[in-house]
Amino acid sequence: MVVSDLPQVEGAQLALISGSAVPELQELLERCADFEVMVTGSPPDAHAAADLLVEVPPEHALRDKLVIGVWTDQGLTAAIDLLRDFPDPHAWYLGMLLVAPEARGRGLGAAIVAALRPWIVAKGGWTIRLIVQEQNPAALRFWNRQGFVEVGAAVQELDDRTNQVRRLELRL
Repeated sequence: MVVSDLPQVEGAQLALISGSAVPELQELLERCADFEVMVTGSPPDAHAAADLLVEVPPEHALRDKLVIGVWTDQGLTAAIDLLRDFPDPHAWYLGMLLVAPEARGRGLGAAIVAALRPWIVAKGGWTIRLIVQEQNPAALRFWNRQGFVEVGAAVQELDDRTNQVRRLELRL
């Protein structure tokens, strides 16, 4: 998928993260280690950023994966991991919206979600789906405030941990 028209967020510049920005992404992941520890039980490893750029489900094409960086005057401040047409056509899966600790609670996450909605519709999306781990109630409250509703529950099997998760979606 060719992307040249990323959404606009006031006070920020969005761009696809490519190889040259991997060190900045790695640094953001490490600053946000609290999230990774909550989900996986371990901080991000030295290859987390490079891995994030290429991880897709086996039946899905890498061309449908987008990792978008959000740069503010503080540098790379947030990252968005999206997968188009997953798990169904016209559904976009939001694998991660990560906001740096120093920028949390200031409206950046909500502004990103607000900008993504019409942009995804323009790209043919009808729904945004995501999961929230039950040990992350603050994230569940955030996504509910953005209009996402619970559509089910699941078990997330990771290498060293099993999480109970809630499946959420936003119909566009």
